[in-house]
Amino acid sequence: MAIKIDARPLVVLAVALAGCINFSPLDDLATATPPTDPFQAALYKNYAFLARSFGLVGQAQYGSFDQNASIPLTRTEETVADLANTFANKAMKLTRDELVEPEPSLDIKTHEQRDRLARALAMARDIYPRDAARAQADWDCWRLNLKVAAQAAAADKCRQSFEITLPRLETEASAVAAEKAKADAEKKKTAETRPEGDADSATP
Repeated sequence: MAIKIDARPLVVLAVALAGCINFSPLDDLATATPPTDPFQAALYKNYAFLARSFGLVGQAQYGSFDQNASIPLTRTEETVADLANTFANKAMKLTRDELVEPEPSLDIKTHEQRDRLARALAMARDIYPRDAARAQADWDCWRLNLKVAAQAAAADKCRQSFEITLPRLETEASAVAAEKAKADAEKKKTAETRPEGDADSATP
């Protein structure tokens, strides 16, 4: 005779377990809607890629992000899961239109590099959103991977990539600044050569 099993306790257990699940930013990426701003959208894409490069938490998988597509991002310890979720959290903040600034620096040399990045971003991110986003993502990839001992090689690859993407963005920022200076000079010249009668209303 077939034995009937009451499924109701299983349903209750499943609901109880579901209530205990603590979703992480990495989980939230699965249903996230990317931002519409070009710079934020490009930055979101880079952060989401980095977050997913570690694969499923608890599994060893590989991804790449450097200019030569050769960074091994391997999960070897529990802190790597935190690293993946840090990148995911940055991506999720962008979906909420929150400001995501480059990671802080910890010494004089990197402080100068971060300042260079901040200046280039301010000038060029609206005109060159993809390059600006890549430079910021490279910086964060470098600085954050340094926090995990097993990620030292990945951090160095990100640093090498940043040393390419930052100068490129600075060149683009210089071009934007030059165009702005030229436009401002033209406006000033036009104002200076305008007839006096055009500057003020005619007096009776």
